[in-house]
Amino acid sequence: MSLTKKSSYGLIAALELAAQDSETPLSAGAIVAKYALPSAFVGKILHQLKLAGLVEARKGRGGGYTLTVDPATVSVRRVLEALDEPLDLVGCLGPASDCRLTQICPTKSAWVKLDHRFKALLDSLTLSDLLER
Repeated sequence: MSLTKKSSYGLIAALELAAQDSETPLSAGAIVAKYALPSAFVGKILHQLKLAGLVEARKGRGGGYTLTVDPATVSVRRVLEALDEPLDLVGCLGPASDCRLTQICPTKSAWVKLDHRFKALLDSLTLSDLLER
């Protein structure tokens, strides 16, 4: 498993919105400029976060994006899943696994345990936690 740029940029965008006053929208352009990210890609990411109900878009002058939920209640896992990022540590744990060894694999139980702990860690870290660091 490897987290993608989409994961990284999505988490950056979510953290920027979490750090912002919920009454003050932040433009996608501000995020793009601050981190030198691709504008179209950030726009798509913010759209996905909006579809997932994590952000709200306001149009017009002074518009932009705001987080719709308390950052203390939004886990890193929730953000990554909103972006449709695969979180299985190894391919054989995913729903589309075509591994021929799945029934006899001596390492599968270890991967399952590690996968559960990894996902529990992603669940335990909130946007607020990351802002404190």
